Amino acid sequence: MFKEQIRNLYKVNLNLRGEETLLIFTDDEKDYLKDLLPEFVEVAHSITPNVKSLVYKSTKVHGTEPPEELWELTFGREAVLALKEKGLLEKILGKESYSQEEAVSILKEKAEGVPDVVVAFPYYSTTHTFYRKVLTDVFEARYASMPLFDPSMFLTSMNVDWEYVAKLSRDIAEILTEAEWAHVKSDYGTDIEFSVSGRKGIADTGLFHEPGDFGNLPAGEAFIAPVEKEAYGRLVILYAPDRELERPLTLKFIDGGVESIEGFEDYRYFIEDIFKRMPEARYIAEFGVGTNPKASRPDNLLEAEKILGTVHIAIGDNHTFGGLNKVGFHTDYVVFEPTVLIGGRGWEKELLRKGKLQRI
Repeated sequence: MFKEQIRNLYKVNLNLRGEETLLIFTDDEKDYLKDLLPEFVEVAHSITPNVKSLVYKSTKVHGTEPPEELWELTFGREAVLALKEKGLLEKILGKESYSQEEAVSILKEKAEGVPDVVVAFPYYSTTHTFYRKVLTDVFEARYASMPLFDPSMFLTSMNVDWEYVAKLSRDIAEILTEAEWAHVKSDYGTDIEFSVSGRKGIADTGLFHEPGDFGNLPAGEAFIAPVEKEAYGRLVILYAPDRELERPLTLKFIDGGVESIEGFEDYRYFIEDIFKRMPEARYIAEFGVGTNPKASRPDNLLEAEKILGTVHIAIGDNHTFGGLNKVGFHTDYVVFEPTVLIGGRGWEKELLRKGKLQRI
């Protein structure tokens, strides 16, 4: 049904070549994702004979490391056994304290058949994981992460001028790199300030052609890891990652972390449970600016955070893109029609005014 669009993803977004190895995987959270996998595999075989695929049991949480079976398919059985013998794999999967240098050294020595290109569309995101970081930073795989993907996106936010998205994303990423602070406000109550001093902006362009390129598909954002202990104010959330909330919730930040939650909605209990199990999940993790003019769905986080004229703020893990927080959780919350000021020593700039991107 989507063969032409899948082929465009491989050729336009990923520049997949015939001599390369492709890994495609999803989880069992949604039947429509499992049903989509055979079509991804079929189209892939028309480009390269070297295709690996897997459906694994859902992890139930964004940012959790994928299971051992995917590590083995990706890096080979010998590499996984070596990690287990050193007691590292269990710590990696649990996002406990461990020596990343030792884990990388083992993988570099023992790994076999590591893919050149990865298409990851499990319902729960693998973007902010050591698994992804090793693939892109060490083995220089090109990695398309597609959590919460819905096939209808092929006809909307995936059907876009990618060169335009790439240029706008890079321009805003440069501004974020230059900035030292940001202030986000909305008419419905969000009012939060945080530091981005010393952190680097990253462009999610949708074009993953160079070794180590990674990002979301649909793509379209510029993002940065704020300083974890320096956020103050209120973030009002209207949507969970995959649905509109019945009533808004307000996250109150002090010293970078969520100090309290206001409002009564079932999603509140999910967040509070995460904080009990993973206290480090309460810290600010990401600030992003949407750059995709074809993105429009507010009820699907993968697309919502790409909507041109929105920004998003995440809590949880950010150690894979310039931050210091390592925890098995990462979730973004979109701010609609925001006004955003950013600045540094001796300058400030209005980046957005009530959802309208200002001249950059």
